[in-house]
Amino acid sequence: MGGLTCVLKLAAAGKKVLALERQPVPGGLTISFKRNGFTFESVLHYVDGLAPGGEIREFLDEHGVSNKVDFIEAKEFGRVIYPEHDFVVSNDSDSLKTWLKSNFPQDKEGIERFFHDTDKFYQQLDRFVESRIPDWLKLLLSPLIYPSIIKTSCLTLEQFINKKIKDKRARSIIGTIWGFVGSAPSEISAFYFLIVFRGYWMESTAFIKGGSSSLFKAMVERIRELGSEVRFNSVVKEIITGRNKQVRAVRTAAGEEFTAQVVISNANAIDTLTQMIDCVPLKKEYTQKLFCMQKSLSGTQLYLGLDISAAELGMRHALMCINTTYSHDENFRYCLSSDYRRCGILVTNHSQLDPGLAPSGKSTFSAMALDNYANWDKLTAQDYKKKKEEFADIMLGRLEKYLPGISGHIEVLEVATPKTMERFGLLPEGAIYGFSQSVGQSSINRLAQETKIKGLFLTGAWTQPGAGIHGCLVSGNDAADAALKFLKK
Repeated sequence: MGGLTCVLKLAAAGKKVLALERQPVPGGLTISFKRNGFTFESVLHYVDGLAPGGEIREFLDEHGVSNKVDFIEAKEFGRVIYPEHDFVVSNDSDSLKTWLKSNFPQDKEGIERFFHDTDKFYQQLDRFVESRIPDWLKLLLSPLIYPSIIKTSCLTLEQFINKKIKDKRARSIIGTIWGFVGSAPSEISAFYFLIVFRGYWMESTAFIKGGSSSLFKAMVERIRELGSEVRFNSVVKEIITGRNKQVRAVRTAAGEEFTAQVVISNANAIDTLTQMIDCVPLKKEYTQKLFCMQKSLSGTQLYLGLDISAAELGMRHALMCINTTYSHDENFRYCLSSDYRRCGILVTNHSQLDPGLAPSGKSTFSAMALDNYANWDKLTAQDYKKKKEEFADIMLGRLEKYLPGISGHIEVLEVATPKTMERFGLLPEGAIYGFSQSVGQSSINRLAQETKIKGLFLTGAWTQPGAGIHGCLVSGNDAADAALKFLKK
């Protein structure tokens, strides 16, 4: 999404762009794929910002893509399950606030203060983004005119929320979507969490009919209409620089060389800056910096094609977020140790939103757990297969509790592991969110789009602001702006 957004914006600005994509289809790791008539989302579960007025929707409207896809309204986030609580998040702050105060009356004042502080943060963030003041001046004035942004950038979510709300269960429920960012509330930057929190739990959104690949194909079609080019099965091996550390060209695995004034890399930042660039001193400098940074968790996912509809199994919502504990630190440790019986899982039934994703009367399911790459690395082929089977068995056992009989209706079953994420996304250690969103690696501390090579820019999950379809769109948009500014100079 970062690369496609960047290419589309540059093409719309009248630039001649060549996009080189390693895979035979657009979308990177976040693609739709088909098995025996079922269409699955590879890793996508939820996208915010697609409703009318949302940031992604406005970008697609502005750049002529919205009329090429069909949007399906998603009225809710889904069902959230804890040991003592089971409720539905309805994508608006008032209903969420009301539910929290009703279930935790002793914390009414703290809950009210939490939402007051988050509203103040969103107001200042929106003003910061919309302001036409130069970035350097905005940053200089931030302590005076954007104090909430500075405060949340220096705090973990746990630090931000603990002084306001005493009941640890209420705090845990608010922190539920840490799994969409990949760091526990005791580590995750409050700044980035609140951005995701608004998009996932407080605003309406939509789903793309036909799956995410329908959107990516539409973006490629529009890019070509604007006179730019997209080539698939094209692997870039080297970024070539000339005098004064300025980018000059890229070279592919097939030996083709393309000269350009600007190169934007949507490949992971580690490979881009420590392997692909040809400037040895900068390679060493970036290696020292990037290999000290913490990567996010990976994930393991079960895909199911069922010969029955979701409703017949008792699935009333397109998404279920299942937690066995109120301690997200414990949950995080379960993920690190591949404790699939106790770790949080995310269950998605996209065919409930879009019945066309499955044959008539049937349905698609996925169940995902965050996971540790180290637990899958260096397994023998036999042990790797056995571990996949064990994961599938445990997930099905857990699903039976909420969807009795699901095991007897399986037509398609596949498992993707951290090694799958590494292979298809070319992600170091299968890190699906890029660098982790800790305080020291979030906000302005996160890798910027601009590099130390003139004319070389980065986009995607490893850069500011972070991972996810929405985060990568912002990254691509910012990379395009930086490239246009550079070209203007």
